[in-house]
Amino acid sequence: MPPQSGEEAAAGEREPTWTAERIRALGASTNLATAAAALGMSRSAAYKLIRRDAFPVPHFRVGAHYRIPTAPLLAALHLGGPGTTPERAVGATSAPP
Repeated sequence: MPPQSGEEAAAGEREPTWTAERIRALGASTNLATAAAALGMSRSAAYKLIRRDAFPVPHFRVGAHYRIPTAPLLAALHLGGPGTTPERAVGATSAPP
Protein backbone atom coordinates (compact mmCIF):
# COMPACT_ATOMS: atom_id res chain seq x y z
CA MET A 1 0.00 0.00 0.00
CA PRO A 2 1.56 3.34 -1.03
CA PRO A 3 1.90 6.16 1.50
CA GLN A 4 -1.15 8.37 1.80
CA SER A 5 -1.09 11.98 0.72
CA GLY A 6 -1.80 14.60 3.36
CA GLU A 7 -5.40 14.81 2.13
CA GLU A 8 -6.03 11.07 2.48
CA ALA A 9 -4.53 11.05 5.97
CA ALA A 10 -6.76 13.97 6.95
CA ALA A 11 -9.82 12.02 5.78
CA GLY A 12 -9.67 9.97 8.97
CA GLU A 13 -7.35 7.14 7.98
CA ARG A 14 -4.29 6.35 10.06
CA GLU A 15 -1.18 8.22 8.95
CA PRO A 16 1.64 6.09 7.54
CA THR A 17 4.98 5.49 9.20
CA TRP A 18 7.45 7.29 6.99
CA THR A 19 10.60 5.24 6.48
CA ALA A 20 13.45 5.93 4.09
CA GLU A 21 12.22 3.02 1.98
CA ARG A 22 8.69 4.43 1.71
CA ILE A 23 9.98 7.89 0.80
CA ARG A 24 12.30 6.43 -1.87
CA ALA A 25 9.31 4.51 -3.26
CA LEU A 26 7.66 7.86 -4.06
CA GLY A 27 10.05 8.27 -7.00
CA ALA A 28 12.34 11.16 -7.86
CA SER A 29 9.96 13.75 -6.45
CA THR A 30 6.66 14.02 -4.63
CA ASN A 31 3.92 16.57 -4.13
CA LEU A 32 3.93 19.16 -1.37
CA ALA A 33 1.17 17.52 0.70
CA THR A 34 3.05 14.20 0.85
CA ALA A 35 6.35 15.90 1.70
CA ALA A 36 4.60 17.87 4.44
CA ALA A 37 3.17 14.67 5.91
CA ALA A 38 6.62 13.06 5.92
CA LEU A 39 8.00 16.14 7.70
CA GLY A 40 5.21 16.00 10.27
CA MET A 41 3.54 19.28 9.31
CA SER A 42 0.13 20.16 7.98
CA ARG A 43 -0.52 20.85 4.33
CA SER A 44 -1.51 24.44 5.09
CA ALA A 45 1.69 25.05 7.07
CA ALA A 46 3.72 23.66 4.15
CA TYR A 47 2.02 26.05 1.70
CA LYS A 48 2.63 29.01 4.02
CA LEU A 49 6.31 28.13 4.31
CA ILE A 50 6.76 27.54 0.60
CA ARG A 51 5.16 30.89 -0.25
CA ARG A 52 7.66 32.57 2.10
CA ASP A 53 10.50 30.56 0.51
CA ALA A 54 11.09 29.02 3.96
CA PHE A 55 10.18 25.38 3.25
CA PRO A 56 12.97 23.24 4.76
CA VAL A 57 13.57 21.23 1.58
CA PRO A 58 14.48 22.48 -1.91
CA HIS A 59 11.50 22.53 -4.26
CA PHE A 60 10.49 23.49 -7.77
CA ARG A 61 7.29 24.34 -9.58
CA VAL A 62 5.70 22.50 -12.45
CA GLY A 63 2.93 24.73 -13.67
CA ALA A 64 0.75 25.49 -10.65
CA HIS A 65 2.12 22.57 -8.60
CA TYR A 66 5.09 22.29 -6.27
CA ARG A 67 7.35 19.24 -6.47
CA ILE A 68 9.73 18.18 -3.72
CA PRO A 69 12.72 16.02 -4.71
CA THR A 70 12.90 12.94 -2.50
CA ALA A 71 16.71 12.91 -2.05
CA PRO A 72 16.77 16.31 -0.25
CA LEU A 73 13.64 15.27 1.69
CA LEU A 74 15.51 12.19 2.95
CA ALA A 75 18.51 14.35 3.81
CA ALA A 76 16.34 16.82 5.74
CA LEU A 77 14.98 13.89 7.76
CA HIS A 78 18.52 12.53 8.26
CA LEU A 79 17.54 9.33 6.46
CA GLY A 80 19.57 9.58 3.27
CA GLY A 81 23.17 9.46 4.38
CA PRO A 82 25.63 6.80 5.46
CA GLY A 83 24.67 4.80 8.53
CA THR A 84 20.95 4.95 7.88
CA THR A 85 18.83 1.94 7.13
CA PRO A 86 15.61 1.73 5.13
CA GLU A 87 13.76 0.36 8.16
CA ARG A 88 14.48 3.36 10.35
CA ALA A 89 11.25 5.31 10.74
CA VAL A 90 11.02 9.07 10.71
CA GLY A 91 10.73 10.39 14.23
CA ALA A 92 12.03 7.20 15.83
CA THR A 93 12.70 7.77 19.50
CA SER A 94 15.56 5.31 19.91
CA ALA A 95 19.11 6.21 18.96
CA PRO A 96 20.69 4.41 15.99
CA PRO A 97 23.04 1.54 16.90
